[in-house]
Amino acid sequence: MEVNKDQIVEKDDETVAPTQEGTQETSASKERPNIDVITARNEEEAKQDRKSSYRILGIVALLVVVIIIAIYFFI
Repeated sequence: MEVNKDQIVEKDDETVAPTQEGTQETSASKERPNIDVITARNEEEAKQDRKSSYRILGIVALLVVVIIIAIYFFI
């Protein structure tokens, strides 16, 4: 019986996984992620960080303006 890399063989109620022979070549390429993917992910994360910073800055600025207007009308 032939066993492929992704195939699991069941015999007599026990499961036998295939051995690791011949997978060293493919595992080396799987260990190193693509640099373009990492760069794109980092750029997207930086973009999200800027957006959240702008939102927080806008809320703080609006709050300061509201406080100044409230102080102006009540004093």
